[in-house]
Amino acid sequence: MFGLGKKEKVKKLKFKILSSVMSEDYQKKLLKEQSSSDLKGYRKGKAPLDVIENIYGEQLKARVIYEVMTNEFYKIITDKKISVVGQPALNPLSMDIKKDINVEASYEVYPEFTLKKFSSLKIKKPKCDLSEEDIDGTIEKMQKRFGKLETVEKEISDGDFAKINFEGFLENEKFEGGEAKDYLIEIGSKNMIPGFEEGLIGLKSGDKKDLILNFPEDYHAENLKGKETLFKIEVNEVLNTQPAELNEEFFTQAGIPSSSKEDFRSNLKKQLEKDLKVTEKRKLKERIFDAIGEQNSLEIPSAMVLAEAQNLRNSSAQQMGMDPSKLKDDELPINTFEENATKRVKLGVILNKIIEERKIEKNDEVIKELIEERASGFKDPDQYKQWIFSNEEQLKNIESIALEEQVTELISSEAKCEIEQLSFEEMMSMS
Repeated sequence: MFGLGKKEKVKKLKFKILSSVMSEDYQKKLLKEQSSSDLKGYRKGKAPLDVIENIYGEQLKARVIYEVMTNEFYKIITDKKISVVGQPALNPLSMDIKKDINVEASYEVYPEFTLKKFSSLKIKKPKCDLSEEDIDGTIEKMQKRFGKLETVEKEISDGDFAKINFEGFLENEKFEGGEAKDYLIEIGSKNMIPGFEEGLIGLKSGDKKDLILNFPEDYHAENLKGKETLFKIEVNEVLNTQPAELNEEFFTQAGIPSSSKEDFRSNLKKQLEKDLKVTEKRKLKERIFDAIGEQNSLEIPSAMVLAEAQNLRNSSAQQMGMDPSKLKDDELPINTFEENATKRVKLGVILNKIIEERKIEKNDEVIKELIEERASGFKDPDQYKQWIFSNEEQLKNIESIALEEQVTELISSEAKCEIEQLSFEEMMSMS
């Protein structure tokens, strides 16, 4: 059974299905099969009942047993108010409908637990005050991002770009994917294997160098994992980013259209303050949810984890442009999603318990604020709002997030919250 399928989580139930019920149902199915029969040598629907039974009897008996024991199982758990998750395993101890049949059922139930008091929680509430230096630093980074690369006559240093030719050799043989010409690389980006970018520092245009490096043990290509490799490198060009000028073209490129430097700075400040507020709220929610997950101990049924893992696998496949229905077992293995699925299911169960016990209901004002907040990030906020309200699935998703916001607010009001002052860089690195 998938991951968490431990025997102590599986409940057992024994019950009996009556011969009289099965026999009656069996006769009905025989007559129905007879009426629709079209057997060679007989008129349509006129084949003798014993002929029908001889051909279809065993198949119909198996269907009768399955249907009767399934109906009886769900009648019992409904009467006993048992919340079953996933499909039960039903095992009839015989297949003779002329006698009552004993059935053994195995199933998992929705977790039952008692919520711990929020007052015992200690939460660090992240907070950041935006400074003028933070705005200056953001503008510099934006200028560099939208700047132009220009050739410079200098030695390569951290932050520079370089165009290089390289050849990779594994045991004196070139390997697939280990060769490129005029390859543009940013020093310090860590896009290459450890030691590659660092090995270029100090070189200038026209220089050649051999680097002996080891691929990481967790490298994606099986034939290169942990292997020592020789790279022959030639530097073609050293480039440096020339910052973009602060003008209207740049302001538009940066997504903050403005008529002047002062206007741009003011608009950027408002945007950064808004981003900080969103990040503070999101990070607080994450910390609160992590805390209640650790605080409340409960066993999660493997059926719920498997279903969520399958959802995560399908979503990942779609994001990668793959068809989830055509995935092979070794493509995005389901067990790689187990840990995240378990965490998500557990959190969902706890949140449902909080919402139920505290009688938290849908708040239209919170939903409206959430939609407004999200709409402000689009070029046409009204179009986004119309799309949300015309899409039932998306609206339900927003309503669910709004309930999470209400739970966060409730817990933060009852828990022991301590302000954690963070720098702008620290806060935004959480985004």
